Amino acid sequence: MLLAIDVGNTNIVLGVFEADSILARWRISTDSSRLADEYGPLMREQLRLEEIDHRTIDGTVISCVVPLLRDVMTQVSQRYFGLEPITISIDLDLGIPILVDQPAEVGADRLVNVIGAIAEHGGPLIVIDFGTAITFDAVSIDGAYLGGVIVPGIRISSEALFERAAQLAKVEIRRPERVIGKNTTEHVQAGIYYGFLGQMEEIVRQIKKALPGDPKVIATGGQSRLIAANSELVDIIDLDLTLKGLKVLYDRIQRKG
Repeated sequence: MLLAIDVGNTNIVLGVFEADSILARWRISTDSSRLADEYGPLMREQLRLEEIDHRTIDGTVISCVVPLLRDVMTQVSQRYFGLEPITISIDLDLGIPILVDQPAEVGADRLVNVIGAIAEHGGPLIVIDFGTAITFDAVSIDGAYLGGVIVPGIRISSEALFERAAQLAKVEIRRPERVIGKNTTEHVQAGIYYGFLGQMEEIVRQIKKALPGDPKVIATGGQSRLIAANSELVDIIDLDLTLKGLKVLYDRIQRKG
């Protein structure tokens, strides 16, 4: 079985694959101060709760955008699973052309998302990831990564608002019942929800104008169900997209030896 580990700025998403099926998935908070000897037992315990023997894990693949945790996750794989991991980076042959000025600057998670989406849907594509930042990635009809857009994520933006506006208290981020709010909480909820929905849709429209073909729009990430689920411009929401991309890359790299 394969353990796929996606280390993001806010959460670490883990998934266990048996063949092409995901047997279990879970999230833990990202904490760059934690050591391998803290993460390792935590992951083993979660596997136990899922009734998966950690000794049945025979492969590990890692995507990490937090530099302080790259070596930590390697140590977790080595010490707690006895495995040398495949860590995704631009130094590997990822199997797609990356047509940007500085390929090394593109987050590993974005490339993993794109590769997972291409494997399942082909091109052209627009892949949106609602994470700590919201990223938009464009894929050509022949499967080349063309670049994209980055904007501040929903939680980053809302927390900045609450910190800078003394009279605004934190509110639950959700779709409001109406766009014209009747109290401050509804005002803020409407602003966040419709603001990000409108921003997402306009960026998608502009990318579609610049991208030949009729791209399929795929959304992933924790907040995708809040925003993308209510847009006619989004074709598919796939919360497992990053894990699927890691599985595709693991198999591809293993075949190449």
